[in-house]
Amino acid sequence: MKTSPRIQLFPHTTRNKTTRSGNQLTIAGCDLTELADQYGTPLYVYDAATLNAAVQSYQLALTQFYPGHAGITYAGKAFLSLAIAQWTQRHNLWVDCTGLGELRIAAAAAVPKERTLIHGVNKSPQVLSTGISQAGTIVVDNLTELERLKTLAQSNPTNIPDIWLRFRPGAAVETHAHIQTGQHDSKFGMSGQEIVQAAHICRANKLPFNGLHFHLGSQFHIPDPIEHAIRRTLDLAEELQMGADWTLCLGGGWGVPYHEDDLPHASIEDFVHFSAGIVVDGCTQRGIPLPRLQLEPGRSLVAQAGVAIYRTGTIKHTPERRWILLDGGLADNPRFALYQARYSALPIVEPLRPNADSAWLAGPFCESGDVLIEALPFPEIDPGELIAIPVSGAYQLSMASNYNGATRPAVLWLEDGQATVIRNRESPDDLIRHDKPLPNSSTNFSSVLFHKFHGLGNDYIVVREDDLETPFTPAQIQQICDRQYGFGSDGIALDCSKPKDDFFTVRFFNPDGSEAEKSGNGLRIFARYLWDAERVGLEAFQIMTPGGEVRALVHQGGESVTIEMGKADFDSRQIPTEGAHRESINEMMLIDGQELTYCVVSMGNPHCVVLCDEISVEDAKKWGPLIEKEARFPNRTNVQFLKVIDRDNIQIEIWERGAGYTLASGSSSCAAAAVAHRLGLCDGDITVHMPGGELEISIGENFDINMAGPVAKVWQGNISEEVFDDLTTDK
Repeated sequence: MKTSPRIQLFPHTTRNKTTRSGNQLTIAGCDLTELADQYGTPLYVYDAATLNAAVQSYQLALTQFYPGHAGITYAGKAFLSLAIAQWTQRHNLWVDCTGLGELRIAAAAAVPKERTLIHGVNKSPQVLSTGISQAGTIVVDNLTELERLKTLAQSNPTNIPDIWLRFRPGAAVETHAHIQTGQHDSKFGMSGQEIVQAAHICRANKLPFNGLHFHLGSQFHIPDPIEHAIRRTLDLAEELQMGADWTLCLGGGWGVPYHEDDLPHASIEDFVHFSAGIVVDGCTQRGIPLPRLQLEPGRSLVAQAGVAIYRTGTIKHTPERRWILLDGGLADNPRFALYQARYSALPIVEPLRPNADSAWLAGPFCESGDVLIEALPFPEIDPGELIAIPVSGAYQLSMASNYNGATRPAVLWLEDGQATVIRNRESPDDLIRHDKPLPNSSTNFSSVLFHKFHGLGNDYIVVREDDLETPFTPAQIQQICDRQYGFGSDGIALDCSKPKDDFFTVRFFNPDGSEAEKSGNGLRIFARYLWDAERVGLEAFQIMTPGGEVRALVHQGGESVTIEMGKADFDSRQIPTEGAHRESINEMMLIDGQELTYCVVSMGNPHCVVLCDEISVEDAKKWGPLIEKEARFPNRTNVQFLKVIDRDNIQIEIWERGAGYTLASGSSSCAAAAVAHRLGLCDGDITVHMPGGELEISIGENFDINMAGPVAKVWQGNISEEVFDDLTTDK
């Protein structure tokens, strides 16, 4: 691969791959263009190999240059997610948490107590209380906080974590003023006099004080100022007579190159070598024992591993500048606006094409400060092309916002040629997930977001269970589904999914308020709803229903969905059907003087398939309601009137339990196709023709059934309380 300074800023596995459409950037063997097309933009990717290499650099350097015990704490504020926290445990790292949110992430990732550390300049009583049960170390920032800990220790003396005292050494590293933390007027830490006072309080109250901590700032490149801080801290250690088993934490903040002008850059090894040497020399001079040396890198572990991918929207030319406007910016990366962070970038396709004049890369937000890169020599580029910004792994997503209603990007983990979603893209629905209506609203329904989808004549309203203060009543469901006054729907799909689950859960309600065990059209619609919300990708996923588990696969940009519906079962006990245990095939019933031949099958819900030479809407509406409530079906039944066209095609009319005459039904199509195949009238791949359209049904050897068909988004909005104005308690 041809090298360039900009390529050196990217993750270690970055390659310039030659394809038929030109050279394209890949990371960890993954084509970035394909990832952007599949998962959308803005998109963030993290390269596992680059993360692993950074940890190994720290670990090897500590082993080589420090003769005492040493360890690494990952600074969660750089970027913390469930997957990143789990990755830290692959390498036995500690995790530094600030606040209840980061503590919750660490707990969810099963970070052990002894590897959980708490930071913060104003820890609330709740944070301290949680820390006592969850953390192994608390870095005390001030005397007020120490008094709170002392009070908590009186009622829980045996479980207080190790205490380190944060020293403010009066030294500043060379970095932006907004990210300096060790100077005399900093809000962080305590003076030397306060440290001595805090140590006396700890010892007088038998609190487990055994460490000193300082941090000078973030994104510094020259380690020299740290020497003054180390020696001042060792003076305190000597004065406090720290024992043999004590810890010195130097904080983190070692910088990384963000721009080609920053290359070459001093390495992690250089920083560790310099710092460890000062600690060893200082302890030897003072005759004090070597401490356990703890480092807290964040940026230097994850920054280079992360890449932000944007799509170009438009190019503007002003008298002084060429503007390349992207679909992300300030909301997902505020670092330029906060402290003029400097970046570089490359096109993803033909990344090494010649530069043109300088360009200003900016985002879509209503701020003049919404700039990502200024005055960067950059090639000519067209709207729609993709741009990758390297060194995007730290302090971007962790400081991202919803400014202008932006949704936070999806995040992918790249390892060994595989891309895994480790954070779903937020959807517009998420932005109002926690909102509540004004107190004078007469009901809670105006805050309930609904999505309406069309599936071949079936419409479903999809609503999240978490959005409902109280469950819908049957009367409310009837009102919502009412075609004359409500939203006009064949049912409601209630999203009951929980974030911690590896699957999705849905319940289906008929327009009469009753609940259905399973709905084929409803499942396709629910899968499309998940796709639109970017909660699923191109991989198959599980959906749990009261009628059993299914698997779903969305394709064609969400326009088509395949559902693995499970097994068609002709066992009369499973349907259920009254009478002796049997296979319900070619049975007879007499309805209103008419003798009908039928088969009964379960698709997780009951179906009675009536065999006909000819079918009509009139017959479905005449016989359907009578068969639905026939005494032999204790749970009532769905009814299909089946005409076999040839070995590959059938035609059906449908009467749905709880819904009435219906233009299309997924589970009904599966049931009718299963009967046609079971009777030997059709082969295993069957097109089902309904008044609303067609579905493709594939039947396996054990009557495992796959159903494929289209879904269309109709509308979304908030349910209005006016829908329920006519609702009475006896409806």
